[in-house]
Amino acid sequence: MSDNPRFGTNIILPFPVLPSSVKVVGILQDNIYIQSIASPFPILVPPIFSFLTQVTSITPTFAIFVGKFSEVHSEGSLRLNSSTNVKRSPIVRFNYYSHPDDLGRCVKGVRKIGDLLKTKTMEKIKTQNLEGNKGFEFLGVPLPENLGNVSAVEEYCKKTESTYWHYHGGCVVGKVVDGNYKVIGIKNLRIVDGSTFSESPGTNPMATLMMLGRYVGLKVLQERLNLN
Repeated sequence: MSDNPRFGTNIILPFPVLPSSVKVVGILQDNIYIQSIASPFPILVPPIFSFLTQVTSITPTFAIFVGKFSEVHSEGSLRLNSSTNVKRSPIVRFNYYSHPDDLGRCVKGVRKIGDLLKTKTMEKIKTQNLEGNKGFEFLGVPLPENLGNVSAVEEYCKKTESTYWHYHGGCVVGKVVDGNYKVIGIKNLRIVDGSTFSESPGTNPMATLMMLGRYVGLKVLQERLNLN
């Protein structure tokens, strides 16, 4: 069982902007994907601030820079919480960044976001404080000032670890389902979703899942036609 950890930061914008969908900023080595979003809600910290839940003219807008990597080496676990009550949710542990390669990828991604924030374009979203100094107004844990300090960036990754909601690996092909996505040992049951992936795509897997569903569906129809 695995999940792609999400890293990034939320920056409060000093001016309102229209919300945007996810935009791909860049793809780095090691299949690290960096994306950006303009949103009235943060996604890297819990919405614990009361003003964020009120839809008013002063609700801030956030520039959100997030990243993920497709190949996850940290292994989690999935086991039943009850052998008799199917309504009890299973016990899931993802063990984010338990593998040093995953933590290393996060460090690379966070540093690249830091490089992005140093560009001239990003000067426009800096906020001026009472002393006249300009800087980014972060919500939640700010990016480390010294991104060359590996330990500080690793600590940032661990403090801000979160999900990208692309869970996978709970019903891997060859272990839970066969090559036709039939549950092994059960005649008329198939599983066709992200749980069958041994690896999650770098970006949103929706298109991959739709393609997989159509592929399996056409195979089922063809099998029925052959039986007739």
